[in-house]
Amino acid sequence: MSVIRILLCQLRNHGDVIRIFPLIDAIKDIHPDWYIGFTCFEDMVETCELNHNIDIIIPQPRFSPVTDTQGGTRILDCAIFRDAVEKVRKEQFDVYVDLHGVFQSALFGAMCNIKTRLGRSEETSKDGATLFYTDICQITKKELNRMERHFVVTNELFPEIVPLPNKKISGDKVVIFPGSSKNGILKRWKTDYYVQLANRLSKDSTVVFILGIEEQDIKFDLENETNCYIKICSKWSQVDEEISNAKLVIGNDAAYVHFAVWKNIPTIEICGPLSPIINGVWSYGIGETIFNPFRCKCPNVWNGVCDKKHECMDGITVETVYESAIKYL
Repeated sequence: MSVIRILLCQLRNHGDVIRIFPLIDAIKDIHPDWYIGFTCFEDMVETCELNHNIDIIIPQPRFSPVTDTQGGTRILDCAIFRDAVEKVRKEQFDVYVDLHGVFQSALFGAMCNIKTRLGRSEETSKDGATLFYTDICQITKKELNRMERHFVVTNELFPEIVPLPNKKISGDKVVIFPGSSKNGILKRWKTDYYVQLANRLSKDSTVVFILGIEEQDIKFDLENETNCYIKICSKWSQVDEEISNAKLVIGNDAAYVHFAVWKNIPTIEICGPLSPIINGVWSYGIGETIFNPFRCKCPNVWNGVCDKKHECMDGITVETVYESAIKYL
């Protein structure tokens, strides 16, 4: 097969970008001479830089509606994309793989005149994205692990791209990520539960709590209820260092936990209210996903509104997580 220049797209969300990393690693391992590009929003660039198999990162701006629609004849202004589009065109990519599946991500590949544009079918994409693809991967099943789905899509054109075998890394401490972004606050397991868990694990292991910038609201509770180390990480490089030295990572369904799964660190993911199948530890990872079998159906999860007193997370006991954790220690 000739050398392929491939551009992947995932516009936003740190965790969603990270869950593409196993695919990128597999592409580069199987085809080391292929040229891999990645396009995303500007605030995702630092996250993309964590994967050294990406040859070029090309940020793109966010669409914004025009203020004067002139009777509905003007909706969006593509002029802001000029620089990004010209940069992509100069790279002469052969294939565009839209892993996001929305209007902007689909349109971008077409604007860049990339001849082959691959995306998901309308059941799992949005905004009529399929209108901009030349090749469509039929995925009708929404309950499919996100990391695995990226391989399914890519296999539509390149069936030889398969997940790499696990290479377990042995660290010397248990790292706990008890937080989440402000938007995903309902993904958090109780801080008190994490304290109980850490105090039990610390009898035999060094336990470190890691908090991000958006998670310092729980710092006070941790400091007053546990003697475990507490660290604040403001950069992904700091998170990378902590995870790389871990023998086990425990946390909610958040970017840091997906990062640990990508790094092949044994991981216990406490998952809810979103799907544990889509967002949990994938079948090629090391670890397991713990979730309440009574699945959440709250319609306003991303607005921090729960209709059932957070039972999808609060119903997960400390004992359940502890028993899972000690299997990997």
